[in-house]
Amino acid sequence: MPYEEYFKAASEALIVADHKGKILEINPKTERLFGYSQEELIGQPIELLVPASLRELHRNHVRDYFDAPRTRAMGLGISLAARRKDGGEFPVEISLTYAPGTQRGDLVVAAITDITERLALERDARRIETLTSLGTFAAGIAHDLNNPLQVIRSRCELVLDMPTNTPAEEINEDLVAIHRQAQRASRIVEEFLKLSRQREKLIEPVDIDELVDRVLLLIGDHIRKRGTVIQTNLARNLPPVMADATALERVLINLLTNAHDAMPHGGTLTVTSGLIPDALGWLYLTVADTGRGIDPEGLEKVFDLLYTTKTSGSGLGLWLSRRIVQEHEGKLDAHSELGKGASFTIRLRTIEPSGK
Repeated sequence: MPYEEYFKAASEALIVADHKGKILEINPKTERLFGYSQEELIGQPIELLVPASLRELHRNHVRDYFDAPRTRAMGLGISLAARRKDGGEFPVEISLTYAPGTQRGDLVVAAITDITERLALERDARRIETLTSLGTFAAGIAHDLNNPLQVIRSRCELVLDMPTNTPAEEINEDLVAIHRQAQRASRIVEEFLKLSRQREKLIEPVDIDELVDRVLLLIGDHIRKRGTVIQTNLARNLPPVMADATALERVLINLLTNAHDAMPHGGTLTVTSGLIPDALGWLYLTVADTGRGIDPEGLEKVFDLLYTTKTSGSGLGLWLSRRIVQEHEGKLDAHSELGKGASFTIRLRTIEPSGK
C-alpha cells in the first residue's frame, strides 16, 4: 500500500511534526480523535493537543527527543494525556518514529491511540481481581481478628471476677493488655479498609526524590527515635514518572516502616534512587536495612497475601504495595541475606527516557 493511502487509512491518529514540534501533516483519524480540522492544525505547535499542565514538560520532551532521536515502538510507549478541541482530556498511548533527512528536514511521526476504553477494562479487571482476593482472605482476616478479641474477652472476664479490693497494679496490667490487643485489632481493620476502599486515582507527573523527601519529613523523626540512622543517596533531577503520588507514598511508608521494624535495636536505613543503566527509560528506588535479614523460605513468601513474621502484622502491607507498583506498570522486588539485612527495590518507567 502506498504511503499516502496507508497514512489516510491508518486506524491510529498519525501526526508528522518537525524538530520544533510544529505540525506538518495529519491523517483523518487525527481530525476525528481531536475534533480539529486539518486546516486548524497544520502549522500549529503540537502542544495544542496537550493539556495545559503538561505543555512545558512536552516542550522539553520534544527538545530532548531531537537531541537523541530514536524510534519507540507502541508496545513500549508512554501513557500520557491528550486534549481535544472542546477541552476534554483523555488518556493516550504514543509511539514515535524518527524520519531524518527528508525534503522537509528531520521529522518525527507520532502514532496516537486513545486508550480510554482499555484503561476502563483494566480498571474493571483489577476491581474484580481485588474483590476476588478480598473473598479469598476474608477467613484469614476473621482469624486474625479472633485472636486479639479472645484475649480482650478473657482479660475482661478476669477483671470482672476480681475482688473489689484488688490492687490497682493488677487491674492496670490487664487493662494494658486489653488496650494493646484492641490496637492490634484496629490495625487489622484499618488495613482491610484501605485495601477495599475505592477512590479516584490522580495520575500526574511525580518526582520520585521529592516524594521521598515528603515521606521522610512525615515519618523520619519517628524512625530515628529508636536509634535508626537514615541515609539517603538520591540521584536528584531524575525524569518524573506518571503516577498516583498518594499510592506511591503509601508504598514507601510501608517499606520504610518494615525496614525500621526489622531493626528493633537500631541500625542504618538507606534510601537510594537512580536511573537503571541497562534499562533505558526506567528508574529505581531502593529501601535497605541492616537488620537480621529474611531467610530464603520467607523471601519467597514475603509478597504473599496474609504472610507476615510480625506478631502484630496483618500480612497485607507488602502484598498491597506490590499490587500498587504493578498498577503503575512497575516492579517491586526483595533481596536479602541472613545477617546482612534486606532491601526492597521499586522500578518505574519514566515519562521521558534518559541516557543520552
